[in-house]
Amino acid sequence: MFLCAIKKLGEKEEAEDLIQDLFVSIWMKRNDFEIKSSLKAYLFTALKYKIINHFEHKTVRRKHLESLKDELEALEDATSNALVAEEVEKSIEIGVNKLSPKVKLVYQLSREENLSLDEIAEKLAVSKQTVKNQISKALKILKAHLNHGYFWFLIWMIF
Repeated sequence: MFLCAIKKLGEKEEAEDLIQDLFVSIWMKRNDFEIKSSLKAYLFTALKYKIINHFEHKTVRRKHLESLKDELEALEDATSNALVAEEVEKSIEIGVNKLSPKVKLVYQLSREENLSLDEIAEKLAVSKQTVKNQISKALKILKAHLNHGYFWFLIWMIF
């Protein structure tokens, strides 16, 4: 039986454990134990089913571990993305605070309150072109700030 188990499982320790489990389960069921064929045939058939169950259990465990690994990787990606997003938000906030008061107000009305150019121009009593120019100025300043900040953030992440 041991040689048969090693041949199927490929590992001595697994074969020993499986055969021991087989005999323990037979011992636990000894009161209900009834052999209708030869003892040898019964033992080898029981061993066959133990080996099949062993491989099925191993497959389920491997799939479960792969699933957990995938979930962990997804969680790590989400955490990493959240950290990057948080850093970018902080950098944008710092950049917005560096804008002149009028440019900052126009930017906030446009990007944070989602007002159209016409609505901003009407609210501030300025021309639509002035609003466009201030938004353009704000975006240039923020882009420069983000590129510089993102560069240092990447350096920090690498090291």
